[in-house]
Amino acid sequence: NVKFWHRNLERGKGFAINGFKNNHYPDFLIYTEKGNVIIIETKGDDRDNSDSIAKNKLGKKWAELAGENYHYFMVFNHNAIEGAYNANRIREVVSEL
Repeated sequence: NVKFWHRNLERGKGFAINGFKNNHYPDFLIYTEKGNVIIIETKGDDRDNSDSIAKNKLGKKWAELAGENYHYFMVFNHNAIEGAYNANRIREVVSEL
């Protein structure tokens, strides 16, 4: 159901979610056949991901305020933080939107 997707550009050039301390530049922008906009931030298990909780909270608040057709997901390969997804689960979630 993905109509198109785009790898977000680097800091200062791409789509950003404005945060209190820092702006957040998620990794992927997806548009579905049903008109949903999905923002995905990917996280590797090889990093400390110390800012992940704040980014996930910011992204979810953005989606809530943006409207019902806007969605934010933080995706980890295996070890997801609370409120995030594992890579094997996100395909199912996105296919329903």
